[in-house]
Amino acid sequence: MSITREEILQIANLARLRLTDSESEALSHDLNQILEYVDTLASLQVPEGERLGLGPPEAPERPAGQIPPDPMAHPPAGSAPDFRDGFFVVPSPPSLGGSDDPGGSP
Repeated sequence: MSITREEILQIANLARLRLTDSESEALSHDLNQILEYVDTLASLQVPEGERLGLGPPEAPERPAGQIPPDPMAHPPAGSAPDFRDGFFVVPSPPSLGGSDDPGGSP
């Protein structure tokens, strides 16, 4: 798969960008390199169950009963003006029919 200069110009037009000839050629080259890399990644054969990420390995499971979870210093309801059924209740934004008054409700 490759991107032509005409496609670059069409995308630039939709984004309301003006590109010089050299900019459109450079973008076409860069995007085609990215697409080649993606094609290379897509063609890799990865063994079943093999990790694909570069991040840290999965965290080990916490031994049951050995390390209790950290308790919260303050319950979330204590820092919220309105907290119902485990959720923070906030007023609707004025653009959605809410009130301009920060303490009021629609």
